[in-house]
Amino acid sequence: STAAAAPVRIYRQGDADLPEELKKLLVRALSKHLENASNPHYDRLLSKLFERCMTLAPDTEKKRLLAKLMMQEVEHGAITADILRGLGVDKVDTPMDEYQYLFSLPIESWCDLCFFHSLGDRVGMYIGENWGNVPYEPLRAVAPRLHRDEVFHATLGYQNLTVHCQKPEGFAEAQQLIHKWWPAVLDMFGASGSTFSDKYVKWGIRTSGNEDLRRQYIADTRPMMEKLGIEVPDDKANRRFL
Repeated sequence: STAAAAPVRIYRQGDADLPEELKKLLVRALSKHLENASNPHYDRLLSKLFERCMTLAPDTEKKRLLAKLMMQEVEHGAITADILRGLGVDKVDTPMDEYQYLFSLPIESWCDLCFFHSLGDRVGMYIGENWGNVPYEPLRAVAPRLHRDEVFHATLGYQNLTVHCQKPEGFAEAQQLIHKWWPAVLDMFGASGSTFSDKYVKWGIRTSGNEDLRRQYIADTRPMMEKLGIEVPDDKANRRFL
């Protein structure tokens, strides 16, 4: 099986035996990973999101929970930057990947923000934070905490969306906005035929390839939306990347 063939040695920071391919893939994955305090593009996104959270949250308790979420996002950026420094990369100035255009979509309403967290942050549970099997100790050590945080973010978003959909006007808004967020969130998994995807799986940086992860996300997440009564569009509708 794939699990049995996976590398068993766990490399530490500064390990002279760290395989060059693994190092290059770690640097690539973490440099493209937007949660990175050394990347000014992430700072700008955090500023935008915090303003949206504090402006759109309908009450003080939701503001408090969103502030906690944002604090964790700042910490995630610091963790990524620290791991990259251990790999010899002090600063990254990488714009958002073309597949990550979800981060550029306008967040104009509370319902938009609910979708951003319930759908967008949920992707992190499948891709960005699923690093528990990577044979590099600094990343492996923080993976459970990062995954736990992403579960909190996605769960909070879904709880907020659930409450919003209980009002007829809120449900009508959600039914309209699902067409904006669903295609963008599916595109975040990247191209189905990515050659890097297989290499990431080989080294435990990903559990599965892009298309398999996307299918799993759909199988898990579509029923959650349908449980709220939301009619989810076709998985290929309005997608920019297939």
